[in-house]
This record gives sequence, structure tokens and C-alpha cells, in this order.
Amino acid sequence: MRSFEQLTALVPLWMILVAFCLILTVGSWYWLAYTDDPRMMGIVSGLFSGMVLYVFGLITQVTAFNKLEHYRAMGVEALLENRHEKSYYGPLLSGARDTVKVMGASATRFIDDFMDADADDHVLLDRLHSNKRLQIQVLVPTDDFMSRDAKNRYNARSAQIDQLKHKFQGRFAIKRFPHEARHSFVMVDGAFVGGPVFDGDKSRHAPAVHVIADKPFATKYRDYFNDSWDKSADG
Repeated sequence: MRSFEQLTALVPLWMILVAFCLILTVGSWYWLAYTDDPRMMGIVSGLFSGMVLYVFGLITQVTAFNKLEHYRAMGVEALLENRHEKSYYGPLLSGARDTVKVMGASATRFIDDFMDADADDHVLLDRLHSNKRLQIQVLVPTDDFMSRDAKNRYNARSAQIDQLKHKFQGRFAIKRFPHEARHSFVMVDGAFVGGPVFDGDKSRHAPAVHVIADKPFATKYRDYFNDSWDKSADG
């Protein structure tokens, strides 16, 4: 997982130009003042060259920082090289307050990783027990639009899914939409983590992006999920 830099800089161009002119003026003055001393000329010329290189380096860093700030303004928190980083989701799910929305090709890996009572780690299941207002909504395709592997995995967990729905009485719900999954993402209150869906098992190791949920990038996905939820049938 790659986090974005926390340091940002917004330095106006005029300030950089003033600093450069000041350095140039001071360097020129020292150069002219000590032209009779060869040793001083060498020192001054070295200092002046170093200061010039420093200014250009500062300009480069400011440009890079400002690009990062642009992405942070869009709400980008981190990039995941592999969206199946179980350890990354754990802290998000353990602090879930109101809603967890999940959309994917089958959502079985999500259930296995965080809601399997027989597993050593079932952080979301624990959170459902401790937070009575928490609701989990899961959206997956109908059987006709699942791959063979996804369908087999989903059907193999049908008893577990029915048990979760019965146990939490509306706080855990699954609906199914009549088309192939185009996105795979998890929304936990104010956080969105998602990426593309590829054919076969390749999506498991696909990259993902973590975005603040109330920023424009993530709100498109939230609206898409809510609209799909309203139009989909109970699973």
C-alpha cells in the first residue's frame, strides 16, 4: 500500500522569483567585492552555485507536492497495489459506525475474511454484535451474470449467508442485480476502497484506491450503489 505524502506546499511563483533574484544579487555583490582574492572567489562561486541548485530543487519539490495536494483535494488517501489486502480493511471495519456497503462479483471473499464465525479473525461480525445500529448492505449479480467460479463460491456459502440474514434481522442484507459486476468496492461510513472487476480470478489481485467517501470521486460510486440497491431484488 502506498500512502500519499502528508507534506504539501503552495509557493507562489513570484516568491520563487524574488528569492532567486535576491540570491543572484547577493552572489554578484560578493563576487565583485572579492575579485582580488582567488580563494574567496572559489568559495563564493561554490556557494552561489549551490544556492542556485537549491532553488531549482525547491521548485521541483514544490511542483511535486502541489500535484499530490491536487489528489488529496479529490479525497485520495492511498493506493493499494493489491485490493485483497485484508489487513488494510480491518481497522476500517472495526470502527464502522453506521453502514458498510459492499459491491462485487460475489462478495464471498469479503464474507470469508471478515464475517466467518469459524475463522480466527471476524472483525465485522464482532462489530455487528457490539454496534446495534450498524447495517451491512451487499450487492452481487444474479446467478445468470456470475462467472462459474463466483457462482460456485456464492452457492457454497448460501447457508452461511442465510444464517447471517436471520441472525441480524435486516442489519445484514443482500440484494442481487441483473447484470455483470463492473466494480468491486467497500464503503465504510466515510471511506471508500474500490477498484475494477476483471474476468476470472484476476480481480483478486487488482489494484484499488482509498478515497474519502464525501468527495466527488467516491460520491459517484455511492450514488451508483444506492440506485442499484433500490432497483435490485432481495438475494
